[in-house]
Formats: sequence, structure tokens, C-alpha cells
Amino acid sequence: MTELSNIGVTMTGPHDPANHPLYRALRRFWHPVAYASELGDTPLAVTLLDQNLVLARLNGVVTALDSRCPHKGTSLALGQIVDGTIECPYHGWRYDDGGKCVRVPAREELCDVLKASVAKYHAAEHVGIIWVALEEPLYAFPEFPEFDDSEYNVLQGTSYDWATSSPRRLENFVDFAHFSFVHDGTIGSRSNPRVEPVDVWREGPVLRFNRSGVKEPGVGLKKELLGITDALIEPVNEYHVTMPHTVHLKRIFPNGKRYVLFMSASPVTATQTRSFWWIARDFGTDSKHDAFFRDFEDEVLGQDQPIIESQRPLWFNLAGGDPAQRETPMRGADVVTIEYRRWLFELMNAKPKG
Repeated sequence: MTELSNIGVTMTGPHDPANHPLYRALRRFWHPVAYASELGDTPLAVTLLDQNLVLARLNGVVTALDSRCPHKGTSLALGQIVDGTIECPYHGWRYDDGGKCVRVPAREELCDVLKASVAKYHAAEHVGIIWVALEEPLYAFPEFPEFDDSEYNVLQGTSYDWATSSPRRLENFVDFAHFSFVHDGTIGSRSNPRVEPVDVWREGPVLRFNRSGVKEPGVGLKKELLGITDALIEPVNEYHVTMPHTVHLKRIFPNGKRYVLFMSASPVTATQTRSFWWIARDFGTDSKHDAFFRDFEDEVLGQDQPIIESQRPLWFNLAGGDPAQRETPMRGADVVTIEYRRWLFELMNAKPKG
């Protein structure tokens, strides 16, 4: 039996989400900050966990540095890449891929004396996304095997921002009970609101669970492209949630066709989350159908956004906080919520490596 009171966390300040201990702990994980296609031959400004960063490809390697030039506080993201360094747009100070200042044009002889530098962070490109970790990451990157699988049409979604916390965004994706009401007629039906328990288990950094036995409306072009004539379709849904904020959902339809959603939520700030996502499908793979699949997912997201942005508190807690803001997840129907939050709070208290 799950004891909900054992997975709570207390806010350190009711009006300061940035002080939530879970938010601070997120520095120890990889987070998406941009699509790889967004990072060209000029620096790119991004924000992660309220920290302003500059991304650049220096000598062919993705690099993430603190964006504030220590000379007079200018953003390095407004500068340019010169000879494998980022050049500040204000006075031309240059920083190498380790964050060290290697040129001070106004007084070259003072460069070594000043020993100026900016912080460097973990950065890498993976499955078409640039990832950053502000501290040594606890886990490896999320897996998305369909990304380079020739059997699939892989479609990049437009990143989107919601005024919510990153755990709230992830949790919405795996909340089964809302399908019937928020997505009635698309991926759910009000006539079938019951949610049966699923088995949830851990594999490495992944929270796993499968859901089947639920029929959803079979309508429109998607049904036609699937080649299924039934009014209701019963797919098998395989979920992989890589902690803390990435979900890989593979939907396997009765005829064996597969539809995959990969979504990773980035905590831009304590109150703003940006989601990066891909669609992979092995049916209707002609690019002329891409707009349909994008529009379908955009419709679902549009239904979710106002609901999720209305949730309070932004950083959930179940015990020890304001009684008026406690929540009551249900055993069975909300087992994924319970197990996801349990693991999040364990990770919040995990000791950094070294």
C-alpha cells in the first residue's frame, strides 16, 4: 500500500518557487535547451534553471558557457565566433571552449594578469537536441531509437512554453484520467472515464509502464492512414519516462503500425517550462501528411495548456506545506503520479557524485 504522506516536500517559501529543493536539485540532470538545427555558426542565447547561457559550436564541439561577460556584464550571446572563441560584442574580449578569456584587445598585456573567465557547463548534442547539465549529470541521455531508424518518418515539433513547472508538464503527459475529459473525441472519450491500475517499475534511470485495454475514437485521416476500419481503436501504449522530465511513448496499433512521441521538458525558470518534441511514425510516412500529424498534436496540446497552467502550487507537495494546497492522488488511477513523485523526491535528496 502506498503511503502518500511519505512522498511530500515542503516549500521553503510559498511565493518563491525557485527555492523549492527539487528545483535546485535539477542542476544535476541533462535538460534540453535547443534543437540542434537552431545552433548555427553564431552564438545562441538560452536559459536553463533561471541561468542565462550561451551556446556555440567551437572547433566543432557544442559548448555551453555562462553568458555574462565579467568585464562589463554584456551578454556573450550577442557576440560572434572568431577563431574558435566567442567574442564579446562590447569590447571584443574572447573566451575559449573552456570559458577562459584569451584576448583583451584594449590591453593585450593584461589578459594573463586579469585571468578572467566564465563558467563552463556540460553540453552535448543528442537525438537532434542540444542538452545541458549545470552540474555533473546523474544519468545518461534519454533514448530515442526511432530517431535514426529508416522505417520511420521522424518529424520535429515546434518547441512551446507553458507557465508551469517542469514536473507538472511531464506529469500531465502520463496522467491517464484526464484523457476522457480534456481530450474527449481526440485521444479519449467521456463515455469511458475509468482508469485501471498499471504496473510501474524502474529500469536504470527509466520509469516504465504499459497501458492497454483502452479503446479510443478512430476518426479522420489518422484512422485512414492506419488502415483500420473499426470505430474504436485499442492500441498498446509503452511508456519510458527517463528521469526527471523526458517521456518516450510508443503506441502500437492492432495491425502492428507504430506511432512514437518523444517529449522532453526543460525548466527554463521555476515558472516557465519549454518542451521539445518529436513524432515518429511508420505509417502515412509521405511528407504531405506531416502537417496533419503536427496539427493533431497541436490540438491536443492546446487542450492541455490552460488546464496545466491553472494548477497550484506550481511545484507540487503532498505533505508539510500549506494544507490548502495539498493534493489527493488516488491509488490505482494515479499510480504513475505517485511513483513518479516518489522517485523525484528520492533524486532530490541524492548526493552529488564525488
